[in-house]
Amino acid sequence: MKTRTIISKAWFRHRSMRTKMTMSYAIPLLAIALVLSIISYKIISLQYARQIVYSANQSYEQAISYLENHVQNMNYVQLLMGSNKQLNEVLREGVFELEESADQYREYWKLDEIIISIDLSNGLYNCALYVPDTLIYANNNYHFYPISQLPDIQEWDYFSSAMGGAVYFTDAQDVLVGNSAKPVKQVALLKTIYDRNGIQCIARVSVAVQELENILKNSDITKKGFSYLINNREEIIVTSNQEDTHYIQIAEDNKTFPEGKEEWKDIKYGNKGEYLVRRQTIEGAGWTLVSLIDKEDFYQESNVVLQVFAMFVLVIFPAVVLISYNLARYYTKRLTFLSSQMTQLQNGDWSIMEKVEEESDEIGQLLSQFTYMTQELRNLMIRQYKLGQNVKSAELKALQAQINPHFLYNTLDLINWEARDHGADEIVTIVQSLAKFYRISLNKGRQMVKIADELEHVRAYVKIENYHFEGAITLDLKVDERVLEQGCINIILQPLVENAIMHGIAKDSSIKSCHIIIEVIEDNQDIVFLIRDNGPGMTKEEMEQILQKNTYTAAHGYGAQNINFRIKLYYGEQYGISYESEVGVGTCVTVRIPGMSLEEAEQLGI
Repeated sequence: MKTRTIISKAWFRHRSMRTKMTMSYAIPLLAIALVLSIISYKIISLQYARQIVYSANQSYEQAISYLENHVQNMNYVQLLMGSNKQLNEVLREGVFELEESADQYREYWKLDEIIISIDLSNGLYNCALYVPDTLIYANNNYHFYPISQLPDIQEWDYFSSAMGGAVYFTDAQDVLVGNSAKPVKQVALLKTIYDRNGIQCIARVSVAVQELENILKNSDITKKGFSYLINNREEIIVTSNQEDTHYIQIAEDNKTFPEGKEEWKDIKYGNKGEYLVRRQTIEGAGWTLVSLIDKEDFYQESNVVLQVFAMFVLVIFPAVVLISYNLARYYTKRLTFLSSQMTQLQNGDWSIMEKVEEESDEIGQLLSQFTYMTQELRNLMIRQYKLGQNVKSAELKALQAQINPHFLYNTLDLINWEARDHGADEIVTIVQSLAKFYRISLNKGRQMVKIADELEHVRAYVKIENYHFEGAITLDLKVDERVLEQGCINIILQPLVENAIMHGIAKDSSIKSCHIIIEVIEDNQDIVFLIRDNGPGMTKEEMEQILQKNTYTAAHGYGAQNINFRIKLYYGEQYGISYESEVGVGTCVTVRIPGMSLEEAEQLGI
């Protein structure tokens, strides 16, 4: 068993993700559907069985009620006959002792009129008298029958002696009615109403067996249900199906089923099946109603329910598998795409940046993150490549500029003194500003300067540019003195001031002045430079492009992208520059760096 489990796990591990997901979706759903179907089948079958028993009880009790009603009505009719005043007067006159035919006919008409009146008031029942055979109307077969035609009554001695008390119910008898040649099957109630000098008259109240058979048929609620009525002599009076020999044989063989007035009992009758049986005696007649329900009816209906659920499972199985497969295909399609992208990336193919439909689920987030990571890696490689080119270019320029800076300073100093000697004060100012500009720019090869020096660098640059633009440039510095001694990267403000000049007054001759404000403030642990100008401003598209394109030119020096790159390289991605601008109003550049002393800045290891 353990080996089989290991083999199954190994087989599952080597399946594709689509197969695994399909199985993971389909198997639990099918298992749940199967369990629910089985439970539903059990519940419905049990409920159906209970419903059959409940309906059978209702029909059985109704049949008992109808039969008891017939018994009571028959007793009532015989009481009407026995208590009829006219009938009793005729009987006391010795009607059965008359010998003359005329006298007998006269009394016949009296008796017949009385019985007809009782008959008409009780339409379901036939009233008659058993009279001595010697009377000329004894074979009338309507309301009079010869006493010799009385049914074979085993308890006759008891019955005949119980004058005025006992009644007797016959079994089903074939009785000729009138001149009809076809007998009618009837069940009759008999009672002696006259017994004198060896002459008897017996009242007969009968009901057609067909009426009782209809009651029994209505009590059978299942296809194979069967009911029968027996008397206290274990004679079958009537059955619900006179032609079903199978059940008639069971009734003949089992006339003493266990009594169960309010419940059905299970019995197994040889090889003829299993049944539910209910048996109850009808008071006043000695009849017993026995009903059988073949359990095969339960099984057949349960099989129908089972077939319905089987069809349900057969229909739902391919539907669940199809839905599971499509779900698995939907998810694995994106995973397969991601896998192929990663394989191409592994093979060095960076041209895989296809447009992926964005979705907010976990796989969609994974694809989005992979796309972002790939783009960042690609951009980083490009930046590294360009940085390598810049380093090589810088190395070349460094080789070309291996002139001792002292030579430059001495030369500028010489020009300064010559200008003084000749009274050229403007040249003196320009040379002094230029010397200061280069001294701070070169900074003895160090990348970090004090913020005070960085601002002085901007002053020197603006002073020189004012000679180009005849003093049209004004520079205002609003600086928190607490930050002046802190350190920062050199040459991060001058290129931005240069851009303000070159894209404003230098570019558009209609602009007559350029006003630049530099504000330096502390923001928590950071230092923020705000460089504002009153130039022509920029559109949103121009602001988006300014940090994406390197605006470096031979004339303009460092571009905004390079400054942003240097800040992020030294301090981290959370620092850098940002733009705000409005066309026709001006531009504001925000530079954010962490606050630190010059010594701390120099220890960054750059």
